[in-house]
Amino acid sequence: MSEQRFHAPAPEAMSEEQRRVVAALVASPRGALRGPYVPLIQSPDLADRMRHLGDFIRFEGVLPPRLKEIVILLAARHWSVDYMFAVHREMSAAAGLDAAMVEAIARGRRPEGLGAAEAAAYDMAGQLLRNGRVGDAAFAAVRDALGERGAVELTAFVGYYTLLAMILNMARIAAPADAAPLPAPDS
Repeated sequence: MSEQRFHAPAPEAMSEEQRRVVAALVASPRGALRGPYVPLIQSPDLADRMRHLGDFIRFEGVLPPRLKEIVILLAARHWSVDYMFAVHREMSAAAGLDAAMVEAIARGRRPEGLGAAEAAAYDMAGQLLRNGRVGDAAFAAVRDALGERGAVELTAFVGYYTLLAMILNMARIAAPADAAPLPAPDS
């Protein structure tokens, strides 16, 4: 990957709005100014709005944590975002994903051992990422497993992580130094 385009500004170089948003990020479960918020802090109002949306998308809503990690990894694989995949590779273990599932997603394969709701979400999220649309069967499976609210939240979840992927890729935010890069997907 080429050189990272954005770096966290020094505290003394930040505007009052930037310092306010950084303080909110530090106080949140994120704990720091990192990842997509490094470039986002250039637009403090956008960063703050993304933080509020992200708080709901990531930490609230009806989608279970394990399912969220599967979908985040799927989006990271789809958009080839080493940073996002590496960070969520670590988080996925705490959510109950085993290493074989994570490795299958890294290689672009459907993982074995998905529960019914996870399989439905995986299929619908995959269709959204590939086609920007969802077939009737995939929608019905998600609606049956997660309800209409779950279908809407899953769609917003995929969109939110796609937006983060675009920001991370544009900014060339590098994965942590000890993280393995994403492998090329299996054909």
